[in-house]
Amino acid sequence: MVGLFAGANFGTGGGVCMSTLPLKGIRIADFGQIIAVPYTAQMLAWLGAEVVLIETEQRLTTRVWPPFAEAEPGVNRSGGFNLVNTSKMSCTLNLRDPEGVDLAKQIIAVSDVVMENYSSGTMDRMGLGYDDVRPLRPDVVYLSLGAFGRTGPMKDLVGFHSVINLFSGLASVTGHKGSHPRIMGGLFPDAFSGCYCILSMLEALYHRANTGEGQHIEIAMTEVLATLLPEAVMEYTLDGTEPERVGNRHQYKVPHNVFRCQGQEKWVAISVESDAQFQALAQVAGIPGWADDHRFANAEARLKHQDELEPLIQEWTMGLQVEDVVQILQLSGVPAGPVLDSAQVLADPHMIYRGFVQSPNHREVGQRPMGTFSWNVDGDRPGVPMTAPLLGEHNRKVVQELLQVPDDEFERLLANGVIS
Repeated sequence: MVGLFAGANFGTGGGVCMSTLPLKGIRIADFGQIIAVPYTAQMLAWLGAEVVLIETEQRLTTRVWPPFAEAEPGVNRSGGFNLVNTSKMSCTLNLRDPEGVDLAKQIIAVSDVVMENYSSGTMDRMGLGYDDVRPLRPDVVYLSLGAFGRTGPMKDLVGFHSVINLFSGLASVTGHKGSHPRIMGGLFPDAFSGCYCILSMLEALYHRANTGEGQHIEIAMTEVLATLLPEAVMEYTLDGTEPERVGNRHQYKVPHNVFRCQGQEKWVAISVESDAQFQALAQVAGIPGWADDHRFANAEARLKHQDELEPLIQEWTMGLQVEDVVQILQLSGVPAGPVLDSAQVLADPHMIYRGFVQSPNHREVGQRPMGTFSWNVDGDRPGVPMTAPLLGEHNRKVVQELLQVPDDEFERLLANGVIS
């Protein structure tokens, strides 16, 4: 897709400055809330799109949510907001005021994409729904994301991360053997749904480039997460049985788990898929008798006696550093790896060398390491992303330069609280 939209003349690009970025020349009106759509728009900005984040001071969300830099509250200091809104422009409009809505429509009229994840009906009530804006921009690509979609008996219900985990069925297969269902990481549904939004948006833009036709994309987060359960669905449709929760264990590989090592919250993951690998594990652990024990002699026996085997392995790993266990096992042909926490990922030499970890310098909170581009374009990383915008930082740029509103009119709108 590199250069697919390069001929479009819609803006200068709000992300990183590389002429080869595939979405350079595409403008996005971002009405995203919380995580999912903001994350989507940020990724598209990193691909070269110019993203205008339309905010309203009457309804600030993650800007006023902790954690804050140095634990000091402020609308520009929220870690959650700053993490998923980089490389965007911020324009603050009072969307409860008809003039504010009119300005939003003017932004949409000169944009290629509209993205929103308000509760069902909110954009329509503001006069910014798909049917309202299509006459302003007939080829607009309009994306709506909701917990349960925009149709059906549950369309008006609001659902966040935990609800999405539950209604998708994902929680039912997540958990330890014999225990209750467990909810995966709180923001996992948002990021994963964002990836689906990105894929659908790229396809819609490709379609528009070839046909001139816009589209209304509608995505339900519960349906997105349900696609993570192919084995469970297949098992049920084949013989009517529900899969058993197995925690970190595997249907065939034993051992297949994480084991404690020296230090606080230090873990190693070990996955053995053959008798030869298990024999190698027994040798390097200095307990060759494991391989001769009838309980562990083959995969079938080890599956039956996991509860007895795992404490023996952890007794060995507890006496060593994670790095030592990983090196010993990998050199012996046994699949193993460290369980890294967030700080370790951001400090990982490999991640830093490849340019994944970068530290944009935010005007108010300074440099903060974060994971950025997970791709190369023409063999190169796109560069350092712009930081998240300050609240209303680009009001003049958007309203005066983009919409060509005269100075005196801008000042009137500002004085009347239409632009905040």
